[in-house]
Amino acid sequence: MNAVQTRHRKRRYAAVASMTALGLALGSLGGVAVAQDARQVVSDGHVDLFHVDAQNSTYSLGAHTSTGAVAPENLVVHAKPSVASRTVSAAIASLPGWKAQGETYYLLPQTSQAGQVFAGFGYSSNVPQGTSVTYTLDGVTGPGAFALWQNGEDGPNAFLASADGGPKSFTSAADHEHVNWGFTEQGDYAVAVRATVAPPNATPVDLAPVTYTFRVAEDLPSQQPEPNEPVATKLSISGLAGHYHAGGVANLTAVQEPATGEDHYHWFTRAQGETDWSVVPGALSGRYGFVVRTADDNREVMVKLYDHDHKVLAESAPVVIDVDDHGNDPVNGPTITATLTEQQGALTVSVAPENREVDLGELALTAEADRYRATGALKPITVTDTRSENPGWSATGRVRSFTTVDGQVLGGFHLGWTPTVVSSSQGQTVTPGAPKESGFTSGNGVGATSELGKAAAGAGRGVAQLGADLKLDVPVDTTPGAYRAMLILTAI
Repeated sequence: MNAVQTRHRKRRYAAVASMTALGLALGSLGGVAVAQDARQVVSDGHVDLFHVDAQNSTYSLGAHTSTGAVAPENLVVHAKPSVASRTVSAAIASLPGWKAQGETYYLLPQTSQAGQVFAGFGYSSNVPQGTSVTYTLDGVTGPGAFALWQNGEDGPNAFLASADGGPKSFTSAADHEHVNWGFTEQGDYAVAVRATVAPPNATPVDLAPVTYTFRVAEDLPSQQPEPNEPVATKLSISGLAGHYHAGGVANLTAVQEPATGEDHYHWFTRAQGETDWSVVPGALSGRYGFVVRTADDNREVMVKLYDHDHKVLAESAPVVIDVDDHGNDPVNGPTITATLTEQQGALTVSVAPENREVDLGELALTAEADRYRATGALKPITVTDTRSENPGWSATGRVRSFTTVDGQVLGGFHLGWTPTVVSSSQGQTVTPGAPKESGFTSGNGVGATSELGKAAAGAGRGVAQLGADLKLDVPVDTTPGAYRAMLILTAI
């Protein structure tokens, strides 16, 4: 939140709680729905907010829908993400406190578009010609930033912005205008505005603040808990160390009790002495890791859990980072970053140059004198899995045929093996393939695709080395020579 939002933090819950009846018995009225509590919900079509009226020289600030004038406290402007979501452009990213280019925000656009609210500000015919009105943002509560702007050739011309450093007031002549109404996050917003009306040749009149309610969500709420009503799921943070040293790593984990099955999180931090929380970019999972700096001493960290509609399900209590270098006060140097994208993850099988030749030695007659046999061991085969989805893998091999330099051939089925796991990374679970007997008497031996090793889903990321004990049996009438074959390897 920014400073404007913080001033009104205590009013947020009352604004949200007042919307609890909106999901009940909504009847269609040309883009305007009327709820049982007499509040109007505008989900599409035209509406004028910041609407100034004059009755018997008394001015008021309200709103105007297709059904006529309506008090702001009796109105909810509904922005559905299915039609209101937009991608932040380079120009829009320049709005105060806005999201970065490429991220998603939500918009009630300046131009009329089907299925969306077309919102502007205007004045009744009772307002004298030549009147000007200065609108001042009195406060914004909600899950994100709010801004009001018009499109211009050089980018957005911001009228109001809730973020620190953004414009908090603008003056307009008594005319009808349309603007963009933008929000950075889904949820409920209360936008408090006051106005000063300056009629021609008359003393300006200050009007009392009014609050406009916006709901950025696909559906209207059917029920909201009271502020002090306990939630079903509690969220806490585990993994906090007693203290950290500068340059160390903090690894925090969000814990749901009981588990909900939801896994969409946002992590927030707040430095010592600050009032507002800042969202951690990219921290969307149940874990948050960061390199600790000396300036992180007494920094608070909290996490929120969201459902698929980006509604907050639970919020943790803050934890505090304690940085203590025991008086050494090290100089905090630059942060070094290297990024591996998910697209770079791969499953590979490889053979080191020194492992590319396996010599079983001389074939010798067995004790039964029914065949020649040679034995030995396969040198390590390396399987590397860097895929972030960790689906598991299977490595297989086969030998098509053996041949001598003068063209004598033996089928690959003469080779048998007993696979082994030479080594694996921490966190991997790798098992060897089943033994395959030589096909000298029957069967295909390693002449058919045979499993060398495998890793289960969730336990395959890392580097494993596989081997095998080899046994080659050939007929006694085999032509003498040095027989060579190649092991074909596959990993899937």
